[in-house]
Amino acid sequence: VIFMPRKSRTMLAPLVLGFALVGAVHQGVPTEIEDGYYNGRSGDVIFMPSDLPDDTVMTLFGDRVTAETPRSISIKEVRDIVSQSFGLTGAREHSFVKDEVFNRPNLNFMLVVHGIGGDTISMHKLHNLMALVGNHPRIDLKDICYPRSPLSLSVTVTTGEMPAVHGIVADTWVDEGEKQTAYTNGNHASVANLADLTTQYFGDESLAISMSSSREEAFAFAPHTITKNSYTAFYDPKAKEFVFDHHASPELTWSFAATLKSIENSDVDQLWNRIKMNGGEVFYDDTLNSFVVKSGSSASSVHFRLNEEAEAAVFAELIYAKTLIKKLGTSTKFTSLMSDNTPDIISLSFRSPVLIGERYGYESKQYKATLNLFDSALPLLIHRLEELAQTSHVGELILMGSPVIIDKEAISGLEKHLSLESDSEFLPSLYVESGIDPAHTCKTLRMNLDAGTSGLKTFCPAEIRGEAGLESLIFASSSTSLGATAGTSSNITSEQLIKFQIVLWISLAAFFTLLAVVVSFGCMEYDRDTLLFSKRRIKEPGRSG
Repeated sequence: VIFMPRKSRTMLAPLVLGFALVGAVHQGVPTEIEDGYYNGRSGDVIFMPSDLPDDTVMTLFGDRVTAETPRSISIKEVRDIVSQSFGLTGAREHSFVKDEVFNRPNLNFMLVVHGIGGDTISMHKLHNLMALVGNHPRIDLKDICYPRSPLSLSVTVTTGEMPAVHGIVADTWVDEGEKQTAYTNGNHASVANLADLTTQYFGDESLAISMSSSREEAFAFAPHTITKNSYTAFYDPKAKEFVFDHHASPELTWSFAATLKSIENSDVDQLWNRIKMNGGEVFYDDTLNSFVVKSGSSASSVHFRLNEEAEAAVFAELIYAKTLIKKLGTSTKFTSLMSDNTPDIISLSFRSPVLIGERYGYESKQYKATLNLFDSALPLLIHRLEELAQTSHVGELILMGSPVIIDKEAISGLEKHLSLESDSEFLPSLYVESGIDPAHTCKTLRMNLDAGTSGLKTFCPAEIRGEAGLESLIFASSSTSLGATAGTSSNITSEQLIKFQIVLWISLAAFFTLLAVVVSFGCMEYDRDTLLFSKRRIKEPGRSG
């Protein structure tokens, strides 16, 4: 037993203070904003609603899925969990696929739907999606960053990193007064995605297909290096057809013109069977060049005009997704590719619900009709994907959360305080003109915006970086463009910094503990403070008789 002298106890005070500082460093910086912030791209002012939806859901499909799955995981774990199911290395502790070395899945399909979340399903009574999610293993995805750009979230899913690391904050952003577009001119994600891992490990024989109405979204799931069997398809609203990056296969081509010409003899109507079962109907009106949607027997008709980009995107995504799956299952070339032992990846990303919501509002009849179309079509699409590899597949349906609504009217009266590089299309991130102090502009906006009535918080990145005193660590950035296959990023995240601090303080704790022990021994009076070094012999009590 060692007793520490009183004067040596004061040496612990710096240690205790140091541990207190670890938590104080990031005080006031919302984690979701810090994870979503990339210096030079994320704007000078960020508006954030005080209430963010938390209903991003992943539903699993396939007989390789384990009976016990975690109730929730971080969104950053999805990439490694899927790659581990193929036998590739991963750093995540969770796994939802049976670990059978000689019986691994050959196909992974992933459907990502933006603008629809778990709460959206219940709120709008989407019974088919409710049954789909309820009858299969469901995992809630956590650690969703902000701003919630659909593209940045998709890149996080497929790379396993936050925007603070992978660098893709939105479809477009302003950097030094210049508008930049993701996946052009070197503006690629700085981390390998799921398709990269698969094609780099298994080579050209691995099939990698990525599809979306958004060009940027399609590239988010595509491998950086084009291979013989990688296909990236996105919708061209001018040509009204899906086009391919670099090379295309004739079997996979599709256009509205060809579809509409023979729509009466096609099987497109299968997508709307569940709407028809409820007394509704979906048909093409050639006189108006639009699809007419009647969600139920008592519902009013909604027209989706094909000359309107957002409205056309709804039907382009759903019809081409079904057409693509059918072509993959009937083409000799692709059936042979998917029947070998090489893992294949099919990624279908749907952006049209967000496009409709932003264009007409999330309470509009167009948005509600879009929800009913997806409620009818998604179960069929998943069933058709499962048929491509009936006994050796794993699939994920990711409903990327209910939409985050920014009330543009709430800040409309503050325009006199702003001099913007761009218009409101960049909300929730605003960029001020060069030559204007962004920190002062942000403070002015915050003072003039009533958070109580607007429901918005004003976040000033520059100001908070200054208060934290960590600008050079957390938000450091490189002046060069991101490489397409770079393995590291110029930003150090708060998570990495905290780990560094933990190691630092544990080392300091060990040092101070050792120092305290040494000092204690030096200050001891042996005959008083310890029995070990006592000069007096302790006599045992005498025994009687």
